[in-house]
Amino acid sequence: MRNVLLPVDGSNHAFQGAVYLMDFVKAYGPVEVHVANIQPEPLAWQTRGMEPDAIAEHLDAHAQLAMRSVLKALGEAGIAHRSHVRFGDTGETIVKLAEELGCDTIIMGTRGLGSLSGLALGSVTRKVLHLAKMPVVCVKSPEQLELKTV
Repeated sequence: MRNVLLPVDGSNHAFQGAVYLMDFVKAYGPVEVHVANIQPEPLAWQTRGMEPDAIAEHLDAHAQLAMRSVLKALGEAGIAHRSHVRFGDTGETIVKLAEELGCDTIIMGTRGLGSLSGLALGSVTRKVLHLAKMPVVCVKSPEQLELKTV
């Protein structure tokens, strides 16, 4: 693992992916880290009357907010990183960005809904696993692991 994409959405689950990556770097040495937030393309009714530049600024502000805690944690850990904001279908865009950046691994936190809930609700992780040509490390939060063992 030398070039990693870490997609984040501002959730605790996504932050756990960052924790895993920070532990990996401490144990095995530096990797090139790309933190990404993917914003869905807004529907026409959501942006009626807004200029394209205003829409892009609004979505970028949401993306920066979603990445803030991970970027801060990586900075405090002394891990060099670059951030990326993209717009589109989340799963497809994560895989496309990883390919564009030459990433050899995608690390992502997952909610761990299980197969039935994941099928019913749709799952970004499931889509990334299906589309990616590189390894995808799925990280569950400690709370999820505790719930499964009880």
